[in-house]
Amino acid sequence: MSYIKHFFIVAAVTFAFHSYSQVNFEFIEDKHDFGLVDEGVNARWDFKFINKGTDTIRLQETDVRASCGCTTPYWTKEPIAPGQTGMVSAQYNSAGRPGTFNKTVTVSYNGSVVKMLTIKGIVVKPDTTKYSEADIKKSAKIALEKTAHNFGKVERGQKVLTKIVVKNIGKDTLKILNGQSACSCITYKLMMNKKDNTSYEVKDVPPGKTAFLELVYSAQGDGKNSDVITFTTNDLSTRRVAVTLSAEVVASLQDSSILMENKSNAPFGSK
Repeated sequence: MSYIKHFFIVAAVTFAFHSYSQVNFEFIEDKHDFGLVDEGVNARWDFKFINKGTDTIRLQETDVRASCGCTTPYWTKEPIAPGQTGMVSAQYNSAGRPGTFNKTVTVSYNGSVVKMLTIKGIVVKPDTTKYSEADIKKSAKIALEKTAHNFGKVERGQKVLTKIVVKNIGKDTLKILNGQSACSCITYKLMMNKKDNTSYEVKDVPPGKTAFLELVYSAQGDGKNSDVITFTTNDLSTRRVAVTLSAEVVASLQDSSILMENKSNAPFGSK
């Protein structure tokens, strides 16, 4: 009996120790999309976290590892007390690496993986063309209603849609030459409305006219997602404009009506 009693005492003390003496990383985000990155740029993003545990966190060199030599990790070297904020950064060297990239930095502690951080983007040749003031003044000029949209919670595998108003406040016809995203999760159409409120797809927007970008988003991966689509235009003062789409992917939205809560969240096929 004494052995059994001793066992339960040790177990209780061990449980209490692990319950009240622990580290707990709470990252504000674990993914970042740079959009388009000019080749040669070192693209860096700082992932912040809060120590929500009761022990001080001391990150060592063996705790933070990048997935390849093209990505350099940085982190807070000082001890991070409970309640304090720390940081793990990922820097991607884009020199000589055109195209899409998707890299990770793994954060471990006491031998266990606590978070995998992801950075992505598309490396492109920088536009070094010089334009005269006269050419800029007579070119098209794009004005977006907004450059970000958050869909809130969406079900896993669901496609959601939003529309962003585009105005051409310049003097030449506005052309959206292409739209690029590091994921295969965003598609777009440039649309205009008829007088009867039906819409049709267009290739450009005349001076002084208004159209809208119809963006379809299918977030990849459970949890919080944020992805960027970058549009290249013939606006000589703003060749690129980026739009960020965000959503929190969950397994099910059982008790909520997507259609009633937010029309832009309605899945395709819903009326």
